[in-house]
Amino acid sequence: MSKEAKVGYKKNIGTILLLSFAGSIIYGLPYFRSYYYDTYQAMYHLTNTQMGLLGSAYGVLGVFSYIIGGVLADKIKAKKLLIFSMIATGLGGLLHLFVNNFYALVVIYGLWGVTSLLTFWPALMKIVRIQATEEEQSRAYGTFEGGRGVFNAAHLAVATAIFGIFQRKAMPTLGIKGIIWFYSLAPLIVGIIFIFLLKEPETVKEDGTSSTVSFKDIIRVLKMPVMWLIIIMMYTSYTFNMSSYYFTPYASNIIGVTAVIAAILTVMSQYIRPFAATLGGFSGDKFGRSHTMIVGYILMIAGVVIMDVTGKMASDSRMILVVAACVLVYAGMFINFGLYFSFISEGGIPVELGGVAIGMASTFGYLPEVLSYTIAGKLLDTYPGYQGYHLNFLYMIAMGVIGLIVAIIWTKKYGKKKADATEA
Repeated sequence: MSKEAKVGYKKNIGTILLLSFAGSIIYGLPYFRSYYYDTYQAMYHLTNTQMGLLGSAYGVLGVFSYIIGGVLADKIKAKKLLIFSMIATGLGGLLHLFVNNFYALVVIYGLWGVTSLLTFWPALMKIVRIQATEEEQSRAYGTFEGGRGVFNAAHLAVATAIFGIFQRKAMPTLGIKGIIWFYSLAPLIVGIIFIFLLKEPETVKEDGTSSTVSFKDIIRVLKMPVMWLIIIMMYTSYTFNMSSYYFTPYASNIIGVTAVIAAILTVMSQYIRPFAATLGGFSGDKFGRSHTMIVGYILMIAGVVIMDVTGKMASDSRMILVVAACVLVYAGMFINFGLYFSFISEGGIPVELGGVAIGMASTFGYLPEVLSYTIAGKLLDTYPGYQGYHLNFLYMIAMGVIGLIVAIIWTKKYGKKKADATEA
């Protein structure tokens, strides 16, 4: 590889933005059904439980991906893994066009779990890192995450426009197929572009650290109380991320808005994401990470309480309250979103166990990816109408209260300890 390929952030900013787009568009296929919940459900004749199981089939791969995928990314060139992931995900989308059997859909969502989580995410994180020097890592990841938020908003707007065109013509099924075509062709095109344009600079040796994770290290990390506090904060915050997708069917089925407006309520989260995540990061540095998380939990709990109350209202003003509730929940969950892993250093977990800690925190903290859809789907089928949504909202509120308590405990035990040490 030439010297020019190793210059750093300024030389590779175009590549970072391309990686950012890839890190956004590849998740269009696994998640788009949540934005068009009712139409997708009717089109494939699925129960709410089956809709939830599709999310679980995808998410269960994430439980193992963060450790296995990291090892894989160390053994195979990241560029090859990214090309495979983008093309395989797109092909899975094209296959989706010809499938309407529930069990076949489970297989496709499981395939996307492999291609967008196991083979993709760890390799993506690795190749973003090597686009910049060690002194430029914050800029590289900041540009990458900010770009993802902007690209998410852009491609969701395109998908909503596609659906809206066919919805107005009373052909919502064709709208779903149009979205699948869009989300299938985009990663295929990016995968082909990667073949020719993506540069993978040579990396320096890793300071003698080994990528091999021993069972003893895992047990040592799991015995640390701080690790479980971090996992609980991740789990409870991420529950809101997953469960908020049910705002779309709630708005259309209970509030009575059109399918397009209901979808916009969920898409709105991606417009709030870049601002809330950035604000959360700066606030965490200035006012304390756990203090910022407390604010995030309060916003999420308040938002869900307001959302739940609208189900028993009859006035026209409830639509305004639904929008306000969405804004509060999205702001809170994305404020918390960027703070998870910063607690590892604040909790005093040794540097040499940092990688294991991140893997363990991701493995358990992202379990709502597997559980939340199934829980919500079962509740909606068992308790039709408002009652099912009410019980799911109560579950979200309970998770928010648990997370809030843990964040307060962290503030008193570990946040204060760090502040005292800094002052001393």
